[in-house]
Amino acid sequence: MIKPVVGIACDTRSDRRKLLFVFDEYVSRVEEAGGRPVLLPPLADPDDAPAVLATVDALIIPGGEDIDPALYGETPLVSHNPADPVRLAFDLALARAALASYVPVLGICYGCQLLAVASGGSLVQNIPTQIENPIDHGGEFPDLPRHPIDVTAGSRLREILGGAQVVVNTSHHQAPKRVGDGLVVTARAADGVIEGFEAEASSGRFLLGVEWHPELMTETPQKRLFEALVGAADRES
Repeated sequence: MIKPVVGIACDTRSDRRKLLFVFDEYVSRVEEAGGRPVLLPPLADPDDAPAVLATVDALIIPGGEDIDPALYGETPLVSHNPADPVRLAFDLALARAALASYVPVLGICYGCQLLAVASGGSLVQNIPTQIENPIDHGGEFPDLPRHPIDVTAGSRLREILGGAQVVVNTSHHQAPKRVGDGLVVTARAADGVIEGFEAEASSGRFLLGVEWHPELMTETPQKRLFEALVGAADRES
């Protein structure tokens, strides 16, 4: 059996030398779901993104740092913790290429926010100071369940997770404020913060953005996100 190839965008870290990496849990969840994971490093030329995307059957954009608010017409707050500009530019190009295609996509945390911005949306830059009566979305240990989310009836996300309310592990201080054309919000926290969105059903495509970290939650409902991505990649390949 030919396994679908799932590209996972790499994060970066700089000390004396730049490190390109993906946390092992992303790779493990894709393998368990029946996919073949490959790592996609951020290239210096964002124009190479469409050609890179063409080599995979599905795309995961994982967690990371903060997206430049200039991309949605705002100035950064003091809380801004910028993502590596090379990674951001390449990931943005990957996201835009994916949005223009039918490649199945799963955006996680930073990846969720990036898809929102790439589609023409915007972000809440800092939940603790910009949301009225916010619940705790952050945390040092993102593998621990933190708060429930309400999932929209009839949505793909509801079908995958199997419940109207699901407890998730979040570790983010930003979130989508508005999603762009072709996307619809399908999950929110009790304080109204957007926790998930997907492609409009009429598009027939698989595109999900989630603010929590399903790669760290090994119970069945969260694993189904990766199974659904690989399943969609198998149908499109």
